[in-house]
Amino acid sequence: MRRPSLIACEHNIGGWKTAQLFCTLALVLASAAIARADFEAGKRAYEQGDYATALKELTPLAEQGNAEAQALLGLMHFEGQGVPRDPSQALKWYKAAAEQGNPEGQLQLGVIYLMGIGVARNTPQALKLLKLSADQGTRDAQVFLGLAYRNLQDAPRDFIQAYMWFHLAALQSDPLAPKQRDDLERLMTPDQVAKARGLAAAWKSVSSTKVLLRRNKYFE
Repeated sequence: MRRPSLIACEHNIGGWKTAQLFCTLALVLASAAIARADFEAGKRAYEQGDYATALKELTPLAEQGNAEAQALLGLMHFEGQGVPRDPSQALKWYKAAAEQGNPEGQLQLGVIYLMGIGVARNTPQALKLLKLSADQGTRDAQVFLGLAYRNLQDAPRDFIQAYMWFHLAALQSDPLAPKQRDDLERLMTPDQVAKARGLAAAWKSVSSTKVLLRRNKYFE
């Protein structure tokens, strides 16, 4: 049986369950492809400094729940790019993206809570969000986690955790992380460094396993 086209789906051609399944799948894939194309157009406009076009493309997507668009729209409101600087709007979009598990939204929201930008400082929430982002491999989140654990003012500092995250960021070729890690190492005992490196190795092993499981699930 020939796979139904989008036009066939739109005109309700075919009544078999298989045809209905193909129609549903085709429409879902088409919608996702269109949304992806719109996001890429908005992102490209943003990178070129065409903020008016970026806003035009990204705002409808963000309102429809696209997490990537929400995170980028949050950045535009935070920086005042194409719109008046509005931390409250930035916070709104970052939260929306973070709640969907978007690593960029989690990173930016974590930094806001860590530094108390427009909100009361909330170190526990900041660490939680930064770790969620860092666990997805976000290099900047790993660096901020290292800085947070090294410089905590309202909780005990944790040099082992700080070293671990600096080391993981360094393994991803972050330009600042190696110096941060090496400077911190001078303040640590050999046992602490060994423990931190062990934690980093364990994290990488778990992270690699998660990636493999996701790939296997995709191809099932």
